[in-house]
Amino acid sequence: MKKSTDPKKKEEAFKRREALKDLSASLQALSKQGLFPEFPTVNGLLRYYYENRGYTDLKTFKQWRKDGFAVKKGEKAILLWAQPVASNHSKVEATEAGKDESEAKEDYFPICYVFASCQVHKIS
Repeated sequence: MKKSTDPKKKEEAFKRREALKDLSASLQALSKQGLFPEFPTVNGLLRYYYENRGYTDLKTFKQWRKDGFAVKKGEKAILLWAQPVASNHSKVEATEAGKDESEAKEDYFPICYVFASCQVHKIS
């Protein structure tokens, strides 16, 4: 996906990322206190949190489309953490250390936008 150069869109993306960080940290703290079941990943906690709010069967837009569904008008995506990727900083460090860019440390977690089954409808 192409990064936006619009400052307003960058600010919105930054706010979504910060909100996801805050929610993740809160859920991890509650899990450590025993108020949530323990999950091996933060996304496991996030999925549990969303399931308790009625958001089940989470899939990306493309996955729903492939399965013959469309997202209902006005629905907002649910945020999860995507697979980690190497940041530009890690790639530069790897190159400076004489390594290939593919050996760079995966230290950046992009956001994954998903929708629940209650947010989609079957395409006829």
